[in-house]
Amino acid sequence: MMAFFYFGMDEKQIEPALRVGAVLGISTGLIVLFFAISRVRNHTEKGQLRDEKREAEVASLRKVLNYLTTDSDGAWISDERVRRERGVLTLDLHGLNAAQASRTIEKLIGIRSQLKRVRIITGRGERLHDKSADPGIRPAVIQRLKIDAPRVDWQLLIKSGSITLRPMGKAPTKIQWFTRFVVFIAPMCIVMGFSFRDLAGSSYSDQGLIFGITSGFLLTALLASHRDRSG
Repeated sequence: MMAFFYFGMDEKQIEPALRVGAVLGISTGLIVLFFAISRVRNHTEKGQLRDEKREAEVASLRKVLNYLTTDSDGAWISDERVRRERGVLTLDLHGLNAAQASRTIEKLIGIRSQLKRVRIITGRGERLHDKSADPGIRPAVIQRLKIDAPRVDWQLLIKSGSITLRPMGKAPTKIQWFTRFVVFIAPMCIVMGFSFRDLAGSSYSDQGLIFGITSGFLLTALLASHRDRSG
């Protein structure tokens, strides 16, 4: 297609266009195949390492909070309250009082370097039934986290009955940003340019092309700035 855009549909140019198109298509296919194979291999290796890190993360938090079993007279057991749900490290504060929950958050902040994304189950902040969490837990935890979480690079996602601590993410280095930009700038600008040129119609095709290329440039710069929020 790129060859036809360049040479046009003149009959004399069809054969060179097909030749150039075949070379471009094969080259692009090989590059995509190479990156796909590398990605799959890398994903498999990272998957195994990720599982090990996740197990270590749960074990580390359980060890730090194990004292709560004694402090709560057995109402809070670390092996039950610290777990992984849907891949996310989860800390359930049911069984604690407000003061104990606040100290738990203090411990959590203290080992921030060992943790990534954490979901804290606080309850809704009201006594609905016998198994409801202490109503004082939720306001105490939210107040503490609003002060300390941003300081240790955690973003608060407050929901009904729970709070998720999401890493704010690491900004890409200059080399990472430049590499991403170089890889995506050409295909992004070509696709956006031709798309907006066709949408603009024959009367404004030049303006559409310029707008598309500019949009592709800005979008590529934005994508290259993506922060790693893994965890």
